[in-house]
Formats: sequence, C-alpha cells, structure tokens
Amino acid sequence: MTRARILGTGHYLPPKVTTNFDLEKIMDTTDEFIVQRTGVRSRYHAAPEVSASDLAVPACQAAVADAGLQMSDIDLLIMNTITPDHADPGCACFLQAKLGLPGIAVYDIRQQCTGLLYGLTMAEAFIQTGRFRHPMIVCSEVLSKRIDCSNDGRNIAVLLGDGAGAVVMGASDDDQRGVLWTGIHADGRGAKALYTAAPGCALGRMEYITKEDVDAGRIHFRMDGKAVFENGVAGMTGAAFEALTATNLTLADVDVLIPHQANLRMLEAVIEKTGVPKHKVFINVEDHGNIASACLPIALDQARRQGLVTDGKLVLLVGFGSGFVWGSALLRM
Repeated sequence: MTRARILGTGHYLPPKVTTNFDLEKIMDTTDEFIVQRTGVRSRYHAAPEVSASDLAVPACQAAVADAGLQMSDIDLLIMNTITPDHADPGCACFLQAKLGLPGIAVYDIRQQCTGLLYGLTMAEAFIQTGRFRHPMIVCSEVLSKRIDCSNDGRNIAVLLGDGAGAVVMGASDDDQRGVLWTGIHADGRGAKALYTAAPGCALGRMEYITKEDVDAGRIHFRMDGKAVFENGVAGMTGAAFEALTATNLTLADVDVLIPHQANLRMLEAVIEKTGVPKHKVFINVEDHGNIASACLPIALDQARRQGLVTDGKLVLLVGFGSGFVWGSALLRM
C-alpha cells in the first residue's frame, strides 16, 4: 500500500502583534488575569481588509516551495476555516482563484481546531487510491474579526489570534516514512459547549439572522469553559495514546509532540496526563494565542524551521475543537 507523507510545510502570520496591554484598552481585563488563566501574552491580528483566503496564499506558496514543487502540481485543495471570506460559497473557491488553480477539485471542511488532522486523513486516502498526487491542506483563521469585547465574550476573546498554515502531501518513496496513523473522532453531544448560535436555521423562525441576534450577542462564540477544558484534555490525551497503541510505539519513541495550542493551562494538563517530557512538546501559544485550526500546521512548520522536526523524526500531532472533534496523527518525517 502506498504510504502518504508530508512533502512541504508553510505558514504565514500577519505583521501586527496585539499584546494583553492592547486588549486592556478595549475590554475589561488585565495582562495579569490573561496570563494567569491562559498563559497567553500576545497574538497576531490581521488588518481590517485582510481575509482568511488572503492569509492562506503565502502559507500555501511557502508549502509548495518547501515541497520542491510548482503551484501547478497541486491537484486537490482542502481548506479548513471557521472564519470564511463570505457565508458562501466555500472559502476554498476564493483561495483557489488567488492561487491560480482553476479546474482542480476543492473542499471546504469545518472541523474547527482539528482541521489539519481531518485533512491529513482525507489526503492520505486520496493518495493511497491514486486519485490525487499532490493534495494541499490549508487552515486559515481571522479570529480577530470575531472578537466579542463584552464580559460575556472576553473569556474567548483574550485567546484569539490570526494566521494560516499549509501542508503539501504526496506519495512516500520510503515505506518507513510518512503518515503512520491518523485517528479522528467527534461527539456532537457537546456541540453547544462552544458554538455560535447565529446566523442559522435552527433558531425556531424563518429569519436566518436578525438585528436582535446581533444585539443579544448570538453572533459571537459562547463557551462552557469547564466542559471544553475537561473534554479537551481528555480528548488530546486519549488521542495520543490511541496513536501509540495502534502503531505499537511508546511515548519514548516520540521525538516531538505538537498539540493544538488551545491555551497554556490546557497544554500543561495534557503534559501531566500523558507524562511526556516538556522538552519534547512544541508550544507557541504564549506569543501566538489560539488560532483555531491554523495552530497545528503553523506549529509543525515552525518546529521544522527551528530544527526540532527533521527527516526521520517521529512527530505526534493531537488536537481538540468545538463539535466536539478530536484526533491525532503520527508522522515519520
């Protein structure tokens, strides 16, 4: 069976850095409170005119170049975002045009913070069947445009950052290298622990969105912090051990663990529950914030560029997001 592998990675962060002290000016919070609760000190925020597809373009270009390919070699585009350019059509269509890839197949997926894991699973299957040769997965978020500065929304708002990450996939020429495992899961019973009610068609009325939705804050994220934290820790911890059990490996075999950068306190709990040495865990949440689906591909690319992830290294990716969705991927680079 053909093994799929990551051929190239890339990421892009907007130039503007927003610190906790900047947030103090627009909402009722403090640097001390944010750091104590989340560990986040700063994050990147895009300019008003910048969209999710805009952020994705340089990330995709970097990933294609890193793979040693041309953009024209990409034959499938899979995009994950919870901050699309427009309500419809899918954001991948807007990105496709900006990348100059007319005619290829494009997918939009909405798997929140596990977008890369779901995308890897899809791309691996397509490569193994021979249907596509070089799928590209891109996760891009402009969460700064969904910030709610009110007291109801600040528990999430203080976390949110912007950015994009991409990976290019292809067939491996070495059956010992590539994607060794992907495991993806969901449990919709927890969907309303972190969700945005409006706009939508499940509000018991004909209108998709109303002024009252805006005034009542239904257009913003709402979160049951305790439920998300507990399920997030359990989901990522369980997914890590699932991957190792499935491949007959142990944590001692793993060179780098890259978790979804939800917040530092959640990562500390995952480290404690798994028992993985902290020096093996890649963390950037303190100065990047939570960039939802873009966290994992950005962290993977940064870990590679910093020399932590090199050829032959065993890398374990774990993620958890609203839905609830969670999963893991084990990669021999």
